[in-house]
Amino acid sequence: MTDRAGKTTTSRFRILATLLDHEAYPADQIARLYAERWQAELVYKSIKSTLRGGDRRLRGQSPDLAEQEIWALLTVYNALVDHAVTAAVDLGVNPDEISFTAVLHATRDHLTASTPCQACGHHSDSADLQATIAATPRERRSRTRTSPRTKKQRETQHTRDVGYTITITESNLPKMT
Repeated sequence: MTDRAGKTTTSRFRILATLLDHEAYPADQIARLYAERWQAELVYKSIKSTLRGGDRRLRGQSPDLAEQEIWALLTVYNALVDHAVTAAVDLGVNPDEISFTAVLHATRDHLTASTPCQACGHHSDSADLQATIAATPRERRSRTRTSPRTKKQRETQHTRDVGYTITITESNLPKMT
């Protein structure tokens, strides 16, 4: 791990797996897939903390109602991501540069400010929404915040602005035959 000041810290960890064929499942691919796995965790975070609200529980008091609410949250999440991807394609940028929070706020504002169709309730002018999303500031991965946003982030400030390098080393575990 290398921080902003250039200080490097080395940590070792092992990924234990039941994939025993090292030729079919090389360690570097497993390490890359582990990093990709965190993309799914970020989706869960967006749904739980940003879309639903971090301090709110599901309203459904039965398993069926809770499942229905989860499906609704997943549907809304996918619709919002679709708006973000459309805006990113129009702008010619990586979809990761479009802020999920900005898309959520723009969509909420659009739905509360526009007049729905009298027949079906549909908000037909999505071009305005796409223009609003495209006009929002891009996610600036390189920016330096003056302070972390939350108490928990302030407690773990030493992990901010670091770069990770994964080096695969030979195992010292006995070979299995």
